[in-house]
Amino acid sequence: NNKDYFISLLQYASSSTGDKNFVFSQDVASATWVVTHNLNKYPSVSVVNSSTEIVYGDVVYDSLNQVTITFADPTNGQAFFN
Repeated sequence: NNKDYFISLLQYASSSTGDKNFVFSQDVASATWVVTHNLNKYPSVSVVNSSTEIVYGDVVYDSLNQVTITFADPTNGQAFFN
């Protein structure tokens, strides 16, 4: 009959939860933030101070679920983990 057929044996499992993320708030200024995020991965980390300005610190991945962020000066604000 000169007809072509395509059969796929691949399976795709969709997830309705999407990628995990976490927001940490540091209310009291500190030069070291130890954050347990429980994301079970090494996430990217972005930090803003209380004025919502981006700040940079030294990020050390202690484990898949904990990060230590060290700043030159005591800082308060938020850390975003993606």
